[in-house]
Amino acid sequence: MPFLPLKRVNLHYEHQTNGEIPIILLHGNFGSWHYWQPFLQNLPEGYQGYAPDFRGCGDSEVTEDGYDIQTLSRDILEFADQLKLDTFHLVGHSLGGAVAQELAGTVPERVLTLTLVAPVPAEGLLSLKNVSLSDSFFSAKNTFNLLDTLGLKRKMLAATFQKSMPGLKNNQAFLNLVVDDALKMDIKAFNGFLATLKNWKGTHLLPCFKFPVLIMYGELDSIVPLQPLKAMQQEIQDCRFHTFRRIGHSPQLEHPNAFNKLITAFILGNEVEPVTDSTLKKPLDLVNQIKTKLKRLFK
Repeated sequence: MPFLPLKRVNLHYEHQTNGEIPIILLHGNFGSWHYWQPFLQNLPEGYQGYAPDFRGCGDSEVTEDGYDIQTLSRDILEFADQLKLDTFHLVGHSLGGAVAQELAGTVPERVLTLTLVAPVPAEGLLSLKNVSLSDSFFSAKNTFNLLDTLGLKRKMLAATFQKSMPGLKNNQAFLNLVVDDALKMDIKAFNGFLATLKNWKGTHLLPCFKFPVLIMYGELDSIVPLQPLKAMQQEIQDCRFHTFRRIGHSPQLEHPNAFNKLITAFILGNEVEPVTDSTLKKPLDLVNQIKTKLKRLFK
């Protein structure tokens, strides 16, 4: 569990290596490096992965402020500088997708490829327009605190993740892990992330993306809408777009095998094949198919 002391925050990160070329992986809201665990365990040959926890998340330090997307981006740039990662492949999920866009638009000369997994669209999350940031009784912050006081936060988070990540239905271990990560996130990060997601826009960054870009989306995503992401694709010079069938907001956890295959092909510069229905069949479906074929064979 290495830590890296930056100027204003002490960041925890996970590092796995299968070579020299660096990949930086940025998690989303309520998350940590755990969201990248299946990919880190299956890195392509020749590559190494760095998955930092944002401030206030996972095992990183909690600070009084600095939870806006611009500051989070500066944290990751300083993280790369200290580790002497001059150029790198960049991957961002959800909130981390906005941070990745901010970083890629700031130092495009250092980004080899950019992968955005169910990212905050460049036009922002318009669904948060009416969310209250005040200290009123019904504000998001006070509602979250009330659930904690009543001992209902875990139950509420589990239900929320089951809805937003339906592919985790049969993976209780990962569901428990993402709930634990969410419970660990500090309330300062909760407030700061909500405020920055409500106000951030990155459309001005898209013309800077001169490197290959891959956008991944789950068709059952209940958090990020499809159309703003498709609009982003039209504004980016070299952009591929892949939609996962029957997958929600976190394809890297809901169907890690298909995710790993796609991102590996993209980073290696190979042709990225679409994910077919057959790759998304549940293991139980495959077992039933085999049983049916055996019955026919031995009739």
